[in-house]
Amino acid sequence: MDPQDFSPSRAVLPTPPCSSMGDLVPAPPGRRPSGQQPGKREGSERGVPGRRREERGWEVPAEAEAEAGTAGEGGHSVRQLSGHGRAVRAASEMSSKSKGRPAENGEHSKSKMENGMDSMAAPALNTYTPEEMVQQMKELITENNELKEAMKLHNQAMKDRYEELSTWREKQKEEREFYELKFKEAKQCLQAKCIENEQLQQQLQSLKEREEGAEMEAPEKEVRQLKAQVQRLQAEKADLLAIISELQLKLNISAEDSFVEIGMNEGEINRTAKEHQENSGEMPSDVAVYIRSKSADESKNLESEELTVSQLLCSLRNETQKREKLEEELQDHRERLSKLEKETRNCQESGTQTEQEEESSEAVGSEVEALNLQVCALFKELQEAHEKLKEAELIQKKLQEKCQVLERKSLAAASELEEKQQLIYTIKKLELQVESMQAEVKLEQAKTHEEKTRYNNLQDSYSKLLPELTEAKKKIDEMKLKELDRVDKAVVEQLTAKVELAEQALAAKQLQIDEMKQLIAKQEEDLETMSVLRAQMEVYCSDFHAERAAREKIHEEKEQLAVQLAYLLKEQQNFEDLGRSSLAEMQSRHGARMPDGERSPRLVQRGTNSQDWPEQRNISIYACPKCEEILPDLDTLQIHVMDCIN
Repeated sequence: MDPQDFSPSRAVLPTPPCSSMGDLVPAPPGRRPSGQQPGKREGSERGVPGRRREERGWEVPAEAEAEAGTAGEGGHSVRQLSGHGRAVRAASEMSSKSKGRPAENGEHSKSKMENGMDSMAAPALNTYTPEEMVQQMKELITENNELKEAMKLHNQAMKDRYEELSTWREKQKEEREFYELKFKEAKQCLQAKCIENEQLQQQLQSLKEREEGAEMEAPEKEVRQLKAQVQRLQAEKADLLAIISELQLKLNISAEDSFVEIGMNEGEINRTAKEHQENSGEMPSDVAVYIRSKSADESKNLESEELTVSQLLCSLRNETQKREKLEEELQDHRERLSKLEKETRNCQESGTQTEQEEESSEAVGSEVEALNLQVCALFKELQEAHEKLKEAELIQKKLQEKCQVLERKSLAAASELEEKQQLIYTIKKLELQVESMQAEVKLEQAKTHEEKTRYNNLQDSYSKLLPELTEAKKKIDEMKLKELDRVDKAVVEQLTAKVELAEQALAAKQLQIDEMKQLIAKQEEDLETMSVLRAQMEVYCSDFHAERAAREKIHEEKEQLAVQLAYLLKEQQNFEDLGRSSLAEMQSRHGARMPDGERSPRLVQRGTNSQDWPEQRNISIYACPKCEEILPDLDTLQIHVMDCIN
């Protein structure tokens, strides 16, 4: 709010918004315009605190009320500031006017009559007649009452505004607390996620180090073993090829084909060895790349391992084919041996051969022995080939197991990557939420800072206007003294009497207002007690209903007991009647015979109903009195009667 808002053109008389209305003194008003009623003005001004009210010398600026609705946390203090500002404006306006007039209590000076025309000056005090003075006093009183009512409405509107402000501030506080809780939860989640991320990174590093150590050692061992196996296989192959070449020479097979086969086999062996070495050398590098970038290099490792497996399978197929060829050659050699044995037998049978035939037989025997040795060597080679096949199958199984392990590792790495991506996504979300919360907090801080600056500006303007108010009061007192000296004593006495009467009327009205305030306070206390009494009434109602239910239960129990008692009385009467009847029978049987006239009165005296006796005698003893069901025993009758009554 600027200090210019407190200009003299918007002067209002001082009235504290929360004080009593008896001390309210309006600005010197003029006559009300024709056709205007106070009720209409009040109705038009009701519920509109920001509207300018410029009738009869009082006005509320829109800026002051807007500042009162939005400034500081203390709504009452803002209202008091606005009241003091109005007082300062009234004082400055009264000091700016040159001519004045007396007010209600005889203490205020003459001033201009404010009716929207400040240029028209009031006539001198000596020109007024007593009737006009009385009429003016009445107008002042009515306008004072109107001002009181208007100020009441204004105060009520300000109270409503203050309540709205308080509710809005409570909502703002709740929202701030809610956002602070959310911010704290987000911080805790972020810290927990960061800790989990660090732990996972540490675990990954430890696993990487272990895998690097284990995988670097394992490929080196495998390379050494494979090199040794390759050397053995090369030596064995060389031996086998030498034996096969000797056999082919003996069997007149072309040497060129054998050398071509030897070259092919040696090339295949060298290729397999080189592939083993390359794969074994590439394993550590592939492992290192796998550790650095899991998702990109796993496919390459799998492809390289698949290639090694396929190459080993090809080598196994070649060896199986070679084994089949060796088996065929063995069969051929066996057939030849069988032929040679037949020839030796024929030679032994025919003993009439010449010495040349003996030499040929000796040569054949030596050939047979050589062939036997070759067959034994071929058997050994077959056994070694079988062993190599078994070793190759074991290597194949190991490689397949390694492939499965690597596939599992790749799947685990993919799942870990997905989890990491999800964690990164959640972290980004939380960071965005935190940034939005920080922006909102900054906006709220800026708003509070603006409110504080407005409040400080109001305080500064108030402190600046206080000395002006004191000076204006001094000037008003001086003007009062000067005007009192000018007024005649008689007129002063009349006016003082009228003023006293007006003050008495005002005091009476003030007393009425105080009484009304006391009544309002009492009614508020009664309302508070009414809530307590309602709670007590609810408690009493609940107690009454509980007692009523208990009484109803007791009454039901009494009725049940009465029914049982009636039943027991009936049973007692039945038993008494039976006893009497049995006594009568005993007397009739065993007693002395007496005349009928003497016996009958005694029986009538004992029995309650002598006429009903034959009817009771006809009814069975074990019959239910309620449902008249006939039962065999007394125990069953009692049980049935209890069930039937209940």
